[in-house]
Amino acid sequence: MAPATALPAPVTLYENARIWTGSGFAAGRLAVREERFVDPSGAPPDAVRVDVAGGYVVPAYGNAHAHVTPADAAGSWAFAGAGVFYAWNPNTVVMGDGARAFWARPDAYDVKIAQGGITEPRGHPEAVYVDVLSKYRYPGRPRGWFVGNAFHYGRNRAEIDAALARLTAQKADFVKAYLLHSERYAEILGDKRFHGARGMNPVHLPYLVTEAKKRGLRVVVHVETGHDLRIAAMSGAHMAAHLPGYNGETGELGLSAKRLTVADAALIARTGMLVVATYGVIRGDPFNVWDRKPPMPSARALTVQVRNIRLLQAAGATLLTGTDGRGPINREVEHLVRIGALTAREAAVVALGTGAKLFPERRIGCFEPGCEADFLVLDADPMRDIRALRSIRRRVMAGAELKAPVGAVAAPVD
Repeated sequence: MAPATALPAPVTLYENARIWTGSGFAAGRLAVREERFVDPSGAPPDAVRVDVAGGYVVPAYGNAHAHVTPADAAGSWAFAGAGVFYAWNPNTVVMGDGARAFWARPDAYDVKIAQGGITEPRGHPEAVYVDVLSKYRYPGRPRGWFVGNAFHYGRNRAEIDAALARLTAQKADFVKAYLLHSERYAEILGDKRFHGARGMNPVHLPYLVTEAKKRGLRVVVHVETGHDLRIAAMSGAHMAAHLPGYNGETGELGLSAKRLTVADAALIARTGMLVVATYGVIRGDPFNVWDRKPPMPSARALTVQVRNIRLLQAAGATLLTGTDGRGPINREVEHLVRIGALTAREAAVVALGTGAKLFPERRIGCFEPGCEADFLVLDADPMRDIRALRSIRRRVMAGAELKAPVGAVAAPVD
């Protein structure tokens, strides 16, 4: 008897679509077999046909700075329901193989994690974990539980080596390092006013980046000031997890140290360091554990944000979307458009290009044959009105229509 021949997987044709090209939309159709796009001209006569009815087909969104990435169906839907299929978590308590197994599912969002970041005693984010989250999210945990778990110390090369070894054992996907007011590192080292508001000695960052790269790990750097950003770029860091000015007129220096220069923007563009503004944080995080509203951002603070973004855009730097919180990216991109830092067209390019930058080893964010079939269908053109990123008609993940879990509430998109 001849061996049984497996039948080819069915093909689904998405027709009458407006498809994202990277800079606009073009009329066309897409063909999906299993988890990949295939050439629609070769679709068989019995292909399943889906009429997109003029919908706007775009890549799924990415969140390059999300600190709450649950490994469960409800948490996944909080991201994917809002169109975010890809995320980087740049600081968390250790998440193990169980979380990775969940994120590897074809119907779950994809997450890369840094595990705990590298800082110094009394530096950021130690105070957040020990003084705040130990009460709200990790009740009863002593300070020692967080060390080597939620953060690591890097006061010298020996400690940096030990932290990198520990992070490698914890299977970190990348490394998070902290620079805060690095131009005043020595001055504020023993100043209690800067408890939780300082980071590593900047002279050690180049060593950390070099040693991390030897382990195949990229480095993301928390920055507060223009000086922090310059040090991160010159050290060869992969990404800046904030842009100066994200938290408004805070700190002793106010805004003076948060204004970027033309030279700063040129440096960022030349080194290729990715930048995540998280500028929407200035309006507050509706999901924060402190349950308090920040003061309204001042016109001066917003002016700094606008100028910094425009300088980076003019220099050709690569911006990514990130929230410094949970999943949906709408609040962030709408803020950038509202204050005039980006046009709707520019913000759409940033939002729709982020996912591919977070997972460059994969073929995502594209629609050619062989690309992963992750996409959204929108009701309207986000290049005309950035709020259209909310109008998701269909979600297709790994080639399959994504449905909300039973009992799930609508994904928050504030």
